[in-house]
Amino acid sequence: MGYGTSRTRSTTPQEQPGDLELAKALRKGSQEAADQLVARHGGALMAYLKAKSPEAEDIYQETWLRAIRRIGSFKYGSFRAWLTVIARNCMIDQHRRRRPDVSLDARDEAGNSLGDRLPDTGPTAGARLAGKELQQRIAERVAALPPDQQEVFLLRTQQELRFAEIAKILGIPLNTALGRMHYAVTRLRRELGMNDEDA
Repeated sequence: MGYGTSRTRSTTPQEQPGDLELAKALRKGSQEAADQLVARHGGALMAYLKAKSPEAEDIYQETWLRAIRRIGSFKYGSFRAWLTVIARNCMIDQHRRRRPDVSLDARDEAGNSLGDRLPDTGPTAGARLAGKELQQRIAERVAALPPDQQEVFLLRTQQELRFAEIAKILGIPLNTALGRMHYAVTRLRRELGMNDEDA
């Protein structure tokens, strides 16, 4: 009987705290909680920002600063979706501050750095096996998607958000989010010469 009890207790410390627990600890000033949240969501956030903005590093820092300052407003739901809303607001603010003559050169640099960055941000097993050239082609085709399709595609693939969360963030019906993803994937498959098995 004692053996069964100790066995149950030994598995409890190994359980990872949820995002809500970490957010509560962060509100109390826990640096460890902040570190765990960054470790859990930082890679996906950076991959998303790299695909969206040439100022990804700056926006990444600003996103986490705002998230820490506003952690009291996260009370339920998906932390990643909440963080993505903050990141999108940071991108909007950055875009308003950015001079127009910088954006064309920066966009080319962002496309190249995305291909270089993908292995560092936790790619899937398929992406690890794919060559650098294929990654670059995919990054270029994603960058060329219509903005509404690109946004849904990146929120789904880089941020790994559910479609309901994406619809809420973008303020669109769920079916619209699903439709945009379908059109984006169909277009990418066609332009990359992929069939269902390749995808």
